[in-house]
Amino acid sequence: MSAPRAARFGRAVWVILRKDLKVEARSKETLATLALFGAVLAFVFAFGFVGDPAVNLQVTPGALWAGLLFVGSLGVGRTFAREQEDDAFTALTLSPAPRAALLAAKALVNFGLTAGAMALLTPLLALLLHVDLTPHALPLAALLALGAAGFALVGTPLAVLAVGARLPEVLLPMVTFPLVTPVLICGVRGCAAQLGTSVDDDVWAWAQMLLAFDLAAGVGAFLLFDSMVSE
Repeated sequence: MSAPRAARFGRAVWVILRKDLKVEARSKETLATLALFGAVLAFVFAFGFVGDPAVNLQVTPGALWAGLLFVGSLGVGRTFAREQEDDAFTALTLSPAPRAALLAAKALVNFGLTAGAMALLTPLLALLLHVDLTPHALPLAALLALGAAGFALVGTPLAVLAVGARLPEVLLPMVTFPLVTPVLICGVRGCAAQLGTSVDDDVWAWAQMLLAFDLAAGVGAFLLFDSMVSE
């Protein structure tokens, strides 16, 4: 990518990203919804698995990644919700801004919202389950960040399918969930390895698999997004 094209791409990403962040900062609609939904999930898991902290530690990886799955799916479902009003999505795709910049900005927003919600959910879940995650904070944060990135890179381009579709809240999870299965498997196994609740002892092998998935999903998303929008 030449320097002028790179500069144009960067400006377009920044304009779209700043617009979405300003709207979210004013309304706090999506982040508040994700945080509330995450808190409800934490209480459900806490009441379902309350017991010995050693036993609770074994269910913590599954609870964390189930939370990321549902919070992430709720977040990507709102990706183009505002642009659907007054046919703004069509105007956005017909603008001079590169469509890849639209994807990059929306993926960054989805990543930030999902990561922010998980930053609230994780300590709340640890508190309710009576488990101490402090010694594992950095590895768990890295795994969850990679998971949130993978979910954003898969879910954001697929959210285009929900624009103008019937029952988009049903269609998007049906398409997204099978594709993010590797993220969930690597995330749960990596967290279990970090917490010492599984036979695996190499957490960074699972982290590398997550990173490889994120890179592959990112390349695929940017290659296919233009044709997905056109269709």
